[in-house]
Amino acid sequence: MITAASAMPASVATLPAGTQLPTGASGVSGGQTLSENNFFQLLTAQLENQDPLNPMTNDQFAAELAQFSTANGVQNLDASFSGQQAVALVGHNVAVGGNALVLGASGNATGAFNLSAAAKDVAVTITDASGKQVATLDLGAMAAGTQTFSWDGKGASPGTYQFNIRAVGAAGNSVAATPYAVVPVTAAILGGQNGPMLDLGGGLAPVALGAVQQVL
Repeated sequence: MITAASAMPASVATLPAGTQLPTGASGVSGGQTLSENNFFQLLTAQLENQDPLNPMTNDQFAAELAQFSTANGVQNLDASFSGQQAVALVGHNVAVGGNALVLGASGNATGAFNLSAAAKDVAVTITDASGKQVATLDLGAMAAGTQTFSWDGKGASPGTYQFNIRAVGAAGNSVAATPYAVVPVTAAILGGQNGPMLDLGGGLAPVALGAVQQVL
């Protein structure tokens, strides 16, 4: 997109009062980008108020249209590419923010987390919807960065559980761990104002494509 400043040739003076675009919800103000409607409003006002002794040439007019068309085409291409990425994730497991742990009918669940530093010992505590502890996993020493773990779900029914990470550093200090829920993408929602959204399994709310931390 082009900004309002870039659409005005240097030789054209500021538009008289009453011809500027509105700055309300449907208009633009300084620093914002132009929609297609905004652009043509500005171009029409520019033509109506141009200097009759130095009017815009056909080349200048064509150049402005080409500039907007190119910027608009790039934006549409980006949106199309993001939509393709979202659709390609359907059927795959992704890691998103949260500590949900989805135990499937096969009796296996995968979780993930990011360690801010290396830890000499990492433990995972798994609880059910009521907060009752159902399992504890000792993962041992782990390096800094994103890590995954598996739970066999022994003795537990299929469903969505929660997990918490306890990580201890070499000096006995606590190491920060950010949990990620590993869940299947069940559908892609396209055409929204905020870009593609992903429907997730395990009863989790839909998330934006940019919320995906890792594809597993």
